Amino acid sequence: MKMNSDFANKTIKNLQAEIDSILQEESAAMTYSHAASEKPLIPPYSFAGTQARLEELRGKIAVIRHAVNKFNIRTRLPGYEMTVDEGLGYMSTLHNEKKRLYAMTQIPDVERTRAYGSKEADYIHRNFDLAEVQAAYKDVCGRLMRIQQAINVANLTKEFDVDVAL
Repeated sequence: MKMNSDFANKTIKNLQAEIDSILQEESAAMTYSHAASEKPLIPPYSFAGTQARLEELRGKIAVIRHAVNKFNIRTRLPGYEMTVDEGLGYMSTLHNEKKRLYAMTQIPDVERTRAYGSKEADYIHRNFDLAEVQAAYKDVCGRLMRIQQAINVANLTKEFDVDVAL
């Protein structure tokens, strides 16, 4: 079956939701109770049937995830000299850099502090040019947006084969 990465990930979520539903039903049906004077109402439950269905669904998820992983390591991002997998790693470093730079933009020019028991205030001064940090922050945000757009394009437009029946 042909699918793109976006569809594959949504399919995995749907299969996982089905697993969660089966497990919830199992939890409700694997035991039952009744009073000594009552005839028990035994809910329908098959351990073997439940296990088989869970294994089937988990197997489909594994096949789809493997296909997505192969897609990620083989597919080049449009406009970049890297694969989707490399782009995801690059995005992670950009997110960390964005957080660091944002924190730097929040540092005041001068901050007055006083240690407990101290009679005199200490002054903490920013030791960098705020405009440079703001420019770097803006640049990182732009690079992050562009790589995310390239990954989105690849995930939505490039198809791959998945050996699974849905």
